[in-house]
Amino acid sequence: MPLGTLDILKLEGNPVTYQIMFEQNAGGTFVARVDADELVSFLHEEMRVDLPVAEEAAGRAGTEGRVRIGDTFLEENNLHAVMEYQEEDD
Repeated sequence: MPLGTLDILKLEGNPVTYQIMFEQNAGGTFVARVDADELVSFLHEEMRVDLPVAEEAAGRAGTEGRVRIGDTFLEENNLHAVMEYQEEDD
């Protein structure tokens, strides 16, 4: 069960997008890129991040440009589902 750091980086452009990185403390990285209006729903619905955490992280990333949340737990099955979802979009 992955435990790691969730790193959200605001990317300037039109439209604004966010790069989401999940770095597993045990090794390995997952990266996704989503539009601003999909950030909270992607974090909550696809990555299964608690809604209050997702909303706070999205708000901070929007104003500060970057937010890192350590000791984030993702269920392994959810992480694999998100990876497959992103591969299908590419």
